[in-house]
Amino acid sequence: MKLLRHLLLVAAIAPAIVHAAPKAKPAPKSVTSFFPQLELGRFLADNFDLASVRSSLAARRTPELRTFADFGMLPTNSGDDVVTFDGERWLYQLRVVRRADINNDGIEDLEVCFTDRAKGAAYDSSQGLLVSRYSDETYAVALRYESEACGPAKRDKTTTTLTVAPAKAQ
Repeated sequence: MKLLRHLLLVAAIAPAIVHAAPKAKPAPKSVTSFFPQLELGRFLADNFDLASVRSSLAARRTPELRTFADFGMLPTNSGDDVVTFDGERWLYQLRVVRRADINNDGIEDLEVCFTDRAKGAAYDSSQGLLVSRYSDETYAVALRYESEACGPAKRDKTTTTLTVAPAKAQ
């Protein structure tokens, strides 16, 4: 009888013990990277494909002019997470916010804030990009991706009203 009682007790407790036991974590997924660990900013100056993103350079871009380096632009600042081109009339900057396999394809991506600003004019654009590179022989390209790399997006789905002041009579 004691044996039967012990077996019933074990049968009642066993599922609770199994449920409470720590679960084995799956092995981390292997991620391949085609980006350098150091001087990433300088790398982007030479290898970021401007054809993959909207920018003020689009009007001047040709098939031969794909990167900042192709345009003859030299960085005024570059490091492990940023490259800046601060010219007389324009400022361009790529700032890496995060390195990870963001889109879960097994390849390391960069979450980047791309700033494109005219000095002394109204053009001022910042956009979050997902930048990826698929081999050591290809450009780094921007992929369509919702990102807050440049800060929270300001989305106003309402209609925009433009108010124009009346012209003064002369």
